[in-house]
Amino acid sequence: MTQSTSKTPIIVCCDSLQEQARLSSLLSKDYDDIIGCQLAQLETLMQREPSASVVVGWQQPTAELRLIVDFCRRKSAPLLIVLKQLSSNDINRLSEKMDYVLMPHDSEFALQPWIEHATLVRAKFESMQSEIELLTNKIEERKLVEKAKGLLMKMHSVDEDQAYKALRNSAMQSSQTLAQVAKNLITTLEVLD
Repeated sequence: MTQSTSKTPIIVCCDSLQEQARLSSLLSKDYDDIIGCQLAQLETLMQREPSASVVVGWQQPTAELRLIVDFCRRKSAPLLIVLKQLSSNDINRLSEKMDYVLMPHDSEFALQPWIEHATLVRAKFESMQSEIELLTNKIEERKLVEKAKGLLMKMHSVDEDQAYKALRNSAMQSSQTLAQVAKNLITTLEVLD
């Protein structure tokens, strides 16, 4: 047990008080700051403890559990879900984005490594989301540049290479990105049409 891990706040949210007491007891071996709550209190507690990891004990996947998964995703909180039962029909009730860790209720494993794994899963998910956003922005910028090149080629009867060079020169002279110059050109040419 590392000291930094034991100081990590853990919010335990369950659909039954017995499960909340059981999970809190298991967690008390490795964590100093354990906060039990009901679903209605989760948002308030997360605002008070933004660095907390969340451990959820639920009978089976429900709409409420999906709500918790989505909430933890928005708050970038590591999430460990302990389920008593899970059937193939229940899997559809879970979020498709696997940015949380599932654990069976009857597991004999300690919870600490699972919470650490949930933290790694959350970090990996956040990293992938950032990369997807970055790539999406690059694609959108590329579309703007291609559209601007097409408009220049059409209006000034130049080839693709000349249109690109004109955009690039304009970007360098105005200290703007190629995408910004392309966007400005598209806006200007669309107003003139």
